[in-house]
Amino acid sequence: MFRVYQCPSCTNIGYTSVENEQEESRCSLCRSLILHVPGTIYAVTVQEAQASVRELVNESRRNAKHRGAGRGLGIKKRVYYIVEALVDINRGRPVSIEDVMRECSDAGIDISRAMTFLDSLVSEGEVIKNGELITIPMEVW
Repeated sequence: MFRVYQCPSCTNIGYTSVENEQEESRCSLCRSLILHVPGTIYAVTVQEAQASVRELVNESRRNAKHRGAGRGLGIKKRVYYIVEALVDINRGRPVSIEDVMRECSDAGIDISRAMTFLDSLVSEGEVIKNGELITIPMEVW
């Protein structure tokens, strides 16, 4: 079965495969713990999970407009989470800076600002740059 969630830490909306309702899972973006709470949505197939995610995204957008939601996370943190998610999807292997910039662009982050924050993350040791590849330090894993 699939648990459909909105992460309480980063507000990412997604779904994850679980064996039962009590099984723990992690947010695909920030890796925060996702637990079963009353009202959690479950789906039997991937298609049902994807449809539920779309509904949850639309509902979240409608609610955000009513609340007058701000920008949310800072750009630097968003760039870090994008790198982290791409490395996670790539099973811990480095990803290309081009892929990171493509995701940043898709997320509405200006490429020049994304590069500035990526360089900042590299200088702080939060991410590791090796030529055109980028990864997360192993102690984070």
